[in-house]
Amino acid sequence: MAILVDTNALLHALLAPAKLSPRARAVLADRANELVWSTASTWEVVLKARLGKLDLGGDVATILGREIVRFGLRVLPIEQTHCLRIASLPDVEWVDAKGVSQRHADPFDRLLVAQALVEDLPILTADALFERYAVRRLW
Repeated sequence: MAILVDTNALLHALLAPAKLSPRARAVLADRANELVWSTASTWEVVLKARLGKLDLGGDVATILGREIVRFGLRVLPIEQTHCLRIASLPDVEWVDAKGVSQRHADPFDRLLVAQALVEDLPILTADALFERYAVRRLW
């Protein structure tokens, strides 16, 4: 089965494996799965590292490149159809624990959702908000 791996899932696998659910660990370990990595996630990791919000313990390009190979990830480029699909995504809103209205606006998440919908892929992610876009979430 082809599965889009969310940025947080790979980062958990690298930095905090205990945060992975048993199912997520099984999905990542099962070589029968075709694990797909979006270039949007590469962009997100590189950006967070450059801003000092993420420390992979070394050169981000080297480490990320090595882990993409180690996990056998197929890299999915960002295509025009993915970007155009973002235009028709619904606005996802919710009220947080403090009673404050929130709107899901993370551009990386929205691009991953669009890619999952266009490519008909489930997403391996801890983020339950993905389900609000009618994307099949594995965790």
